[in-house]
Parts: sequence; C-alpha cells; structure tokens
Amino acid sequence: MSTAAGTALILRDVQPTYPGLLILAAALLALAPVWGIGAWLLFMSLRRRAYFRYKGMEPPPLSNLAFAQYALREGISMLTLLWWRARAALSDGPRAPTGPVTGPPVLCVHGITQNGTNLWGIRRALGRRGRATRAVSLGLFGRPLTAYVPPLERAFRELVAASPDGRVDVVAHSMGGVVLRMMLAGHPDLAPHLRRVVTLGSPHAGTASGRGLPLGGSVRLLGRRSALLRDLPGFPSSATLTTVSARHDLIVYPQDTCHLPGARTIDLPDIGHVGLLTRRVAIERVVDVVCEDDAAAAERQAFGDRACEPAPPDTAEDGGPTEMLAST
Repeated sequence: MSTAAGTALILRDVQPTYPGLLILAAALLALAPVWGIGAWLLFMSLRRRAYFRYKGMEPPPLSNLAFAQYALREGISMLTLLWWRARAALSDGPRAPTGPVTGPPVLCVHGITQNGTNLWGIRRALGRRGRATRAVSLGLFGRPLTAYVPPLERAFRELVAASPDGRVDVVAHSMGGVVLRMMLAGHPDLAPHLRRVVTLGSPHAGTASGRGLPLGGSVRLLGRRSALLRDLPGFPSSATLTTVSARHDLIVYPQDTCHLPGARTIDLPDIGHVGLLTRRVAIERVVDVVCEDDAAAAERQAFGDRACEPAPPDTAEDGGPTEMLAST
C-alpha cells in the first residue's frame, strides 16, 4: 500500500469523529458562562469565609449541598440579569402602571457595574400594584462615585416634577443606596421630596469584599475604612427608611453593614446579592414595603379625612358595648 493510500485510509477513519468533536466543543463553549459563574461564586465564598475567620467571627453556616443549591440559584439570577439587560435595554424611561395609580412614582437605582435594567423585575411588580416607575442608568463602571450623582439627580428631579404631590419613593440596590445618600447630601433641597426609600444590599457602612484586591476608584470608596461612608449623612428623618440585607451576600458583608440606625431592617435568608433583585421572595417583600400605605391613601382620597376617623363602637339595645368574638 502506498503512503498516499494509507494516509487517505486514516483520514477516512478520522473524519466521522469531527461532528462529535464539534458538538462537544459547542457544548463546552455554551457551558463556559456557567462554569465561570460557578468559579466566581466559589472564589468569593472562600474570600468571605477567610475574612470572617480573620476577624474571629463565624460565617453564616452553609453546607456543601446548601452552597451548591445557593450557587445554582445565584447563577440563575445572574443569567436573568443578562436576559433583562437585552429585554429592557431601552426601558429606563417612565413605565406606567397596569391599572389605576395607587401611590407616588418610584425611582429605581442600580448598583455597581450594572444599569437600570437590573430592576426590571421589581418595576414590573410595582406596576402591577399601581405604581409608575422610572429606572436610571448611572454610567460605566470604574468612574468616581461623584460622577454617578448628576444622572441620579436629573432623574429624581424629573420624577418629582411628574409626581402629583411632588414626592417620590426610591428603591436602590447596592452602590445605588450610597449614591442616593450622596445626592441628598449635595442637594438638600431634594430631601423633602423623598417619601420612602428601600435599599437592597447597600454597603452603608462599607463592605469587606474588595479587601486585598487590586481595585481602585469607586470600589475602594465602598470599603470598610472609607472616609466617605464614615462622614456621609444618613437619610432625612422625614423619609421612611427600610434596609434589606441578604444572609449569604458575597458582595456586601458583614450583613449588618447594610443597615442604618433608625431604619426598619429586613434580613433575607438563603439569598445572595443578585438574588435581591430577581428572587420572588425578595421582590414581594420590597413591593409590599413600598406599597404598604397605598390602600389607606386611596381610602383618604376617596372619602377624605373621615376615612381616618375610627368607627363608633357598636352598642347593644341596653346601651352597653357589643362584644366582638373572632371566629377561629
């Protein structure tokens, strides 16, 4: 057999394996984001555990199986944000509610490295509860924190002008809560227009997640030793404040750094930093907090001040009070 004939025979035997190799390569390429997300979550989890041990604290318990479940849910949340980024790419502007208006408009503020599409799920849920919403994209990652204040201020003023009573509610995730405080500190005339604010995983007292990493700019200003955060005023007392934290947040920790004095605090178990935006239990808690006064406000609007007056007690025929028995 000649050399050419032998080579042709070998190639004939190898060629049928090409489709299988291509399918395998395509599958590995498709799974690359999944493996990348998993590796990143493992890396950040090990960093958080090391920090807690360095400080002599016990990290939130999470078994290997529980971590695998957590990583799966957090990974799905990250992929959800990618889908929202495409789905709602041009939807930062005002979004009308799906039914009658039940309360003031809500401004939604994203966190670091992200944009206004992150709060698409919360915006849709608020719309179903009768709230108009507006998202704001603050700009590219890596800019100074002060550069994020002007776009937030513009969006806030626009929403105040569109609000019937000149007041708005704000939902802010992660860095967005800090930028909101910076805006109010630099523009105190806006404080009376803030009715209610809910922050989700915001590093109000700084986060240890960037410790030891070669990161600068805005990330360093959100650290535990940040002079900016130490000197930054809180929210005005005229606004109702709720701070939400996630027990297994790998971005903002320790968990109590998400809270501020005088705030109503909500701690969500089994949820990560991204899950605060996408998990149903988190979205429902946020929407319930934002809309908790809507029914009473609608009643006052319909019936005036008499809606707030207590009803007179029922009386029996002998003039004494009637005992109301609760059925079980």
